[in-house]
Amino acid sequence: MIDSNTGYRIVLLVVIIVANGFFAASETALLSSRKIRLRQLAEGGNVGAQAALNLLANPERLLSVVQFGVTMASLGLGWAGEDTIFNILFGFLAPLNTPTSAGILHAVAFTLSFALMSYLHVVLGEVVPKNLAIEKADRLSIIVAPVLLIFYRIIEPLVYAIEKSATAISRLIGLSGVQHTGGHSAEELKYIIASSRRELQNFERETLGRVLELNDYSAREIMVPRTAIISVSIDATLDQVLRIFLEHLYSRLPVYEGKPENIIGVLHFKDLIRVWDERRSALERRGPVRPFRLRRIIRKPLVVPETKALNQLIGDFRESRSHVAIVVDEFGTISGLITLEDALEQIFGEFEDEHDELRTRPVSDSDELELEGTTSIRDLQNQYGIQLTADAGFETLAGFLLFQLGVIPSSADFVEYEGRKFTILEMDRNRIARVLIEKMV
Repeated sequence: MIDSNTGYRIVLLVVIIVANGFFAASETALLSSRKIRLRQLAEGGNVGAQAALNLLANPERLLSVVQFGVTMASLGLGWAGEDTIFNILFGFLAPLNTPTSAGILHAVAFTLSFALMSYLHVVLGEVVPKNLAIEKADRLSIIVAPVLLIFYRIIEPLVYAIEKSATAISRLIGLSGVQHTGGHSAEELKYIIASSRRELQNFERETLGRVLELNDYSAREIMVPRTAIISVSIDATLDQVLRIFLEHLYSRLPVYEGKPENIIGVLHFKDLIRVWDERRSALERRGPVRPFRLRRIIRKPLVVPETKALNQLIGDFRESRSHVAIVVDEFGTISGLITLEDALEQIFGEFEDEHDELRTRPVSDSDELELEGTTSIRDLQNQYGIQLTADAGFETLAGFLLFQLGVIPSSADFVEYEGRKFTILEMDRNRIARVLIEKMV
């Protein structure tokens, strides 16, 4: 039989467990909520969202309030719960109580009451509220934040004392006590993106992932090598320059003086057309035609080192308002060229405009792949799942084959490596142009 005093203590026990669950859920909900969503709601006049933002503005204060509440609830649970449950359980075991068994029954009742209290505390006071908070973080934050803020106003002096004491002790043991922002690291952001499969489409998820990896790429890895650059001499005639533009369908061309390695500027097709139109108009009017001088219309090139990180390179493109950059090595020698399109393709994937040759894109899980020799080792791994060692310093498929063969190869030469056969399909003088990759049975 449960007397009225025990009944009151049971009600108190339930209230304390609910309070413990409230504080546990509040912490999880607020720290898991989306600040952008809360700001949107706060701007719309939602009081709960504004209260949540006020708490999140100072995470240390939030954690102090929650920890104070959880600690007080846990102490109350130990004070009110264990003794109450012990009395109830011992009452059920009373018929078995004898002078001989009294000690054993006390031990059994105490053990059962401790186990039951621990279960109620962990499951109902921690796990279930936190699971609910994770699933309904934004909605629950708006509900609990005003209550938590009022609770903070009541215990503010105690929280202040706790914070100052914790800071002082932290400094005594060598911690700086510097407050850290709630920002996420790149790895944490990658995990968040990977966990958002239902909210994000594949393209969106892949694009965000590539943005986080921009700092891992250098200009050298994605540049067009010097030997593959299409350029024009500073001494070329108007007809010669137009012919090169029409042949390759580029919008910009590097201009060299003396030898192709000495690039002195970049020529824009629109600038050339403007000169061509002026000369045509002069001929129609039978007026004097100004001699064509390519030097007058070329623009200063953007020059970057091979080691320039891709995220910094995109910033350079934006600041210089240039779409072409000349890449130089540590000795100042031109090693390649990179365009804004090349850089953006590392984020959004391959671009194919109306002038590009229409080719079937290789399938990553195909038994046969036909790729260009300039395909980077990183792309082989990320896009096609082909792992090649790059310890020898090469960065492309062609570089890997040259390292394996040890000589300048010919068409039909091949390399067998870790279950795949790499056959050279096409050579461009001493350069490996096309390669066939086959899975070996």
